[in-house]
Amino acid sequence: MVEQQSQDPGHEEAIVAVRPSLKGPRRAVTRDRSRPTRSVPILGAALGLLLALAGVVFFVLPGWVEDPAQEPLVEVVQPEPPAPAAPELTPEELAALQAEAEGLLAQLLTQQGELDGQSASEWGGADFERYQALSREGDDAYLLEAYYDAVPAYREALGLGAVLLERSVDLIASALTAGLEALEAGNSAVAQEQFELVLRIEADNAPARSGLLRAQRLPEVLALMDSGDAHERAGDLEEAAVAYREALAVDGLWAPARSALAAVESRLRNSAFDALMSRGLSALAAESYGDAYEIFAEALALRPDSEEALNGQTQAEQGQKLDQIALAEARALAFEARELWAMAMRLYTEALETDATLAFAQQGLARAQVRADLDTKLIHLIDNPNLLLGDRVLNDAQALLEEARGVAEPGPRLEGQVNDLDRFVRVASTPIAVEIHSDEQTEVTVYRVGALGKFAVRQLELRPGSYTVVGSRDGYVDVRVTLNVIPGRAPAPIRVECVDTI
Repeated sequence: MVEQQSQDPGHEEAIVAVRPSLKGPRRAVTRDRSRPTRSVPILGAALGLLLALAGVVFFVLPGWVEDPAQEPLVEVVQPEPPAPAAPELTPEELAALQAEAEGLLAQLLTQQGELDGQSASEWGGADFERYQALSREGDDAYLLEAYYDAVPAYREALGLGAVLLERSVDLIASALTAGLEALEAGNSAVAQEQFELVLRIEADNAPARSGLLRAQRLPEVLALMDSGDAHERAGDLEEAAVAYREALAVDGLWAPARSALAAVESRLRNSAFDALMSRGLSALAAESYGDAYEIFAEALALRPDSEEALNGQTQAEQGQKLDQIALAEARALAFEARELWAMAMRLYTEALETDATLAFAQQGLARAQVRADLDTKLIHLIDNPNLLLGDRVLNDAQALLEEARGVAEPGPRLEGQVNDLDRFVRVASTPIAVEIHSDEQTEVTVYRVGALGKFAVRQLELRPGSYTVVGSRDGYVDVRVTLNVIPGRAPAPIRVECVDTI
C-alpha cells in the first residue's frame, strides 16, 4: 500500500509494507525528499515496487511459512483471573466465623438428615441439586478454613433446605388429596403411587398407610361391587347384599358399597314388611290374636312409623285381651271348683290389673279371699292340734267350725277339713279323770283350775293339756309338778306334798 504526503519540500514520505512478515516486523523505508521529484519517475518506482512485492508473495513468502506437519502450532491458553485476595481478619473475627460455620454445619447436617429421610432427591428437583451444591461449596471452604466463604454458603443452603422441608408438607397434603381422589375414581395404580410418595417422605404417615392398603385392595372391592350389581340386576337382592357386605369387609370406607348395601337392605326390608303385614292380617282374620300381635311387632321393628302395622297390633292386642280375660275367668272358676283359692285369687288379681272394672274379677276375688282365709286357718289348726289344748284357741276353733259349716256348697275339701277339726275339738274338749295325792298339810293349787286346799286324795276332771300343780306349806320348800293330760288316756296318779324344811 502506498501513502502520499504533501509535496512540501520539508516533509518526508514513508512507505509501509501492506502485510507484516511472519518472521518479524518490517522497518519503514524513508526517503529524502529534499530533492525535487517528478511524477513520472515516482510512478515508475511505485510500479517496480509492486512487482517486487508480487514476487515476494509468490516466490519468497512460501519459504518463510513453516510446514505445519513438521512443527505443531502452540495453543494459546488464556490465563485464569487471579483469585480475590482473602479478607484480612483479626484472630477474634476468624474464631467467631469458625464458630458460626460450625454451628451452621451442625444445623445443616440435621436438616440433611430430615431431607434424606423424606427422599428429597426424588422430588426436590433443581432446588435440591442447588442445595447439595451449596452444601459441598460450604464444606470445601470449611476444610480450607475459609470460614468467610463457608458461612454464606451454609446459610444459603439452610434457607433453601427450609424451603424444601416446607414444600414437603405441601407435597404430602397434595399427594394425600390426589390419592383419595384416585381412590374415589377407582384408579388403584394412581392412588398407590400417590400414597407411596407420601410414605417415602413420611414413613409413619397413618393416612397414607391406610390409603395405600385401601388402594391395594381396591381391585378386589371393585370386583365384589360388580358381582353385587349383577345380582341386583337379576333380582337376587340377598346375594347382592352379601357381595356388598363382603366389599365393606375388605374396605369399610368404600362409600359406594355402603350406599349400595343400604339401598338393597331397604328393598329387602320393604319386601319383608309387606310379607309380615299379609301374615298379620291373616292371623287377625283367624282370631289368632297372639300370633297376630307378634307378627305386627316384627313389622313395626322394620318400620316403626307404620300406622298400618300399629293399627294391626292394636286390634290383635284387643282381641288377645278379650281372649285372656275369658280364659282367666274360666281358669279362676275352675280353681274355685277345686277349692284352690290362692290360685283363683292370683288369676282374678291379674285380670283386674288388666282392667279394674271387670265385675267377674271383683266378685271372684272377694269370694276367693274369704274362702282362702278360712282354708288357711283350718289347715293351721288341723296341722297343729296341740294348739287346741289352750282354752282360747279351743274357743276360736269352735267358732271357726261354725263359720265353715255355714258355707254354701262347701265342696269336698272344706267338708273334710270341718270333719277333721271337729274331731280334734271334741277330743280336746273331753275331760280326763286325774287323781292327786297329798299329806293334808300342803296347800295344793292347779294352774288353769284353781286352789284345791289341803287333802289326802282329790279327783279332778281335766281337759287334755299340760297343767302345773304347786304345793306350799309354811316352813317348807314349795314343790312344783307338771301334769300332762293326754287325750283318751288317764294319767297315773301324782303326789304333791312339801317335805323339805326351810
